[in-house]
Amino acid sequence: MLQPLSDTLSCDSALLHQYRADEAYNYARELQAPELDWWDWLMSKIGEFLSEIFNIHSKGDFRIVIYIVIALAFIALIAFILYRYQFKLFGRVGKVTNENDEEDNIYGVDFEAVYAKAMVQKDYYKAVRIVYLRTLRWLSDGNKISWQLYKTPTQYTREYLSVEFERMTTAFMRVRYGNYQASEELVELLIDLESKIKEGGQG
Repeated sequence: MLQPLSDTLSCDSALLHQYRADEAYNYARELQAPELDWWDWLMSKIGEFLSEIFNIHSKGDFRIVIYIVIALAFIALIAFILYRYQFKLFGRVGKVTNENDEEDNIYGVDFEAVYAKAMVQKDYYKAVRIVYLRTLRWLSDGNKISWQLYKTPTQYTREYLSVEFERMTTAFMRVRYGNYQASEELVELLIDLESKIKEGGQG
């Protein structure tokens, strides 16, 4: 009759405890998700995004640093442009800065005095501007337009339908916003158009 085999295996508790304490044998850590703060999470997402775009597969690929630097430089350039040219970007389209520029206000202005001074000084830019504003004042006083400081010249041409007024507005806008050189002949043209508008014209 066969004798039962005895169990010769024994557990060395001290050695087992030593292995458990050794991080080299801690295989469970590979199954645990690393704890990331919001910055690490954001950087990892950016890295994944760039990897997909630029086909970066290696975690240590140095190209990712180059791409991030280029992106930051581009953002800085856009920010500088917005800061440097904010008035041109967000102001009236195509507005040209002139040392004699003022707000296009039609009230509190002595049109005749300003016009006479501009013509004496041969400042045809100012003369064109003042003739146009004087016409706007006349149209506003006659309730032919509803003048507001924020409105554009084109809006007034929709309120007061007139061939002469449209021609005057186009000439004014070319000088005021299009960097078109004003001349004495242009001033005379606007004076003539102003007279026709006041006489009734085709409005």
